[in-house]
Amino acid sequence: MKKKKWDRKGNVFIFPGTGQALIQKGRAALEKKEYDMAASFLSEALEYPLAEEEDVKTALLLALYESGQYERALALCSDMLHKGLGEYYDVLDIYVLILMQQKEYEAIFSTLSALMEEKQLPEEKRDYFGRLLELSQKMIESPEPQGKQLFTGKETLREQTLKLMELAQVNIRPYYDELTAMLAQETAHPFLQTLALNVLKEHGIDKEVTVKKFSFSRTVIPVQLADAFEQNYFRTVIHFLEEDLADKDPVQLEQAKEMVKRHFFLLYPFEPEQISAAGWAQAVRLQLRLYYEGAALQAEEELDKNVEKSLHFMKELDEISSPIM
Repeated sequence: MKKKKWDRKGNVFIFPGTGQALIQKGRAALEKKEYDMAASFLSEALEYPLAEEEDVKTALLLALYESGQYERALALCSDMLHKGLGEYYDVLDIYVLILMQQKEYEAIFSTLSALMEEKQLPEEKRDYFGRLLELSQKMIESPEPQGKQLFTGKETLREQTLKLMELAQVNIRPYYDELTAMLAQETAHPFLQTLALNVLKEHGIDKEVTVKKFSFSRTVIPVQLADAFEQNYFRTVIHFLEEDLADKDPVQLEQAKEMVKRHFFLLYPFEPEQISAAGWAQAVRLQLRLYYEGAALQAEEELDKNVEKSLHFMKELDEISSPIM
């Protein structure tokens, strides 16, 4: 009987086929357009010896680009271009597109001008990259003013909200320091901090930033964060509410969900870890009953500590004005 050949990774022996299994999972996720998951599986697969490294890196590049992880995608593009992996002009196209989005016009100009000088571009690509080269040169000659400030300190909460929402479609590099400073400032408005963090996440920022809210403090990498309403704690609270109210009172269920969304948007990326999800859900149901039946209800019930803590925290959250939610 032929023995299986075991791979070794450091001091750990790897079960045969591990890399292939990860590739299959990554490709399946890619087909479903689950790009973050695809990037995770394919990145892990590349840690194992593979015969199809070129194909895996090409698939990973697509996953990183589509999931907005531009810093990682740029690094992978550079590696592939340097090593001649993948279809050269397809990789170059993604490389230039990301640089264009990040307004790195000098990098585009130096890359494309070298190619044009070497006259190595095929005819069908020459006109396309030539136009990009001209555009990058124009942008270099008329650069955006430096030292931009996002806020003057005179804006209302709504005006600050609108400014942050507009950043989804523009280059955030001039505002990066201002955004990260807001996240680390405990006196900043929690709603604005969540918006700022989401902006960094959407732009694929893979550097550590510090977030301080309420009594919480944490260092995070924005692009690796789950969305506010995809976090396990939030989903568990919603599950408890659905179990209790879906059949009995669908209208109250929707009101409960909206309340939880409002609170957890303000909390993001934190969760009330010292309070059970069941306790939080119970507090939400009680809070709604109080709205309908009046404050006298509190005297009728003996509340457990989880519910008491939840109600206290909810009161603190409700005192924070939110311009949208």
